[in-house]
Amino acid sequence: MIVSDFQCGHKNGLRKGNGKHWNYFIGEVKSLGKIDLCLVNGDLIEGRGQRSGGTELITTDRLQQSELAVEILEEINATDYLFTYGTTYHVGSDGEDFEDQIAKHFKAKIGGQQFFSINGLMFHAKHKISGSTIPHGRFTALARQKVWNLFWSEYKQVPKANIFIRSHVHFYDFCGGYNWLALITPGLQGWGSKFGERECEGTIDFGIVHMDIEDQRSWTWQGHIAQAVESATVHKF
Repeated sequence: MIVSDFQCGHKNGLRKGNGKHWNYFIGEVKSLGKIDLCLVNGDLIEGRGQRSGGTELITTDRLQQSELAVEILEEINATDYLFTYGTTYHVGSDGEDFEDQIAKHFKAKIGGQQFFSINGLMFHAKHKISGSTIPHGRFTALARQKVWNLFWSEYKQVPKANIFIRSHVHFYDFCGGYNWLALITPGLQGWGSKFGERECEGTIDFGIVHMDIEDQRSWTWQGHIAQAVESATVHKF
């Protein structure tokens, strides 16, 4: 299972037992049965909320935000967890990394990026990726991950990867080719932040991704995307 962008502490962030977003999330998690590995791909907490002066937060205490994230991850109950760091704006500043404590709770490894292999299939996970102001431009940043990995692996600096996992932009997208896949995970923060409503245009997706992997040549993936979890208000006069 791959999850990201809880934004715990934000009023629209994921929170255990809190409304229809939680109900959808936990329903999809339970439908998958036992999870062998959960990749937790960054931005688990909202942070100080400087952009809105903290007005969108249910708590400004980042330790409390981290505890909310732990409660969510405990519900997944995976055999193993693996973490990447989120963006500095949300998860720490001045050298702080609050996600360290979350990973420590699960006795799991955390890093700026992670290379890992499942049944011979090589993964490269990293939180941040750029978005695009045009719909078809969203694929460009994804495809670029494959090309840069080919360069780095040619220099013998990193393994040649098959699967590229990115998050950060809160929409679900993917591209690929023979024996490789690059995907962006949906976010788990609800629609309606001040920054998103006032400055962004693109669609967002709420959900998770799961993969079943037999070996290097036999694997599948599925995005679990909520439909009509919430919609815009229409005023009639």
